[in-house]
Amino acid sequence: MVRRSLAVAIVAAGLGVCSAQAHAASAAAICTPLSVQGAKKIQWSVIGNASCAKAKPWLLKILGRHGAPNAQAKVAAPTGFHCRATNNAKGIPSMGFCYTGTIKFPTNGFQWFG
Repeated sequence: MVRRSLAVAIVAAGLGVCSAQAHAASAAAICTPLSVQGAKKIQWSVIGNASCAKAKPWLLKILGRHGAPNAQAKVAAPTGFHCRATNNAKGIPSMGFCYTGTIKFPTNGFQWFG
């Protein structure tokens, strides 16, 4: 529940910070949690014109790549996206985000916590 609240807070913070030249994402949604072996239930959400249906295949691909435990994950980002993730103790990238735009003003993307 705390992670879901954190995800919503991150999305809300991104939506609330705008300037005259840059705009944050105009929409957001919390997606159905995913179960992944070796990780807690993955809570995730999308912003902008990214939908749960469009983001799910990419998220499953990212979650399927295991790496060094408790380390920065190597993420193959969808075209045009920037991604960052951290592996859990079992080497699964159980926390991260992918976005277009800038980190301060993301326009589209998805993020996950597990």
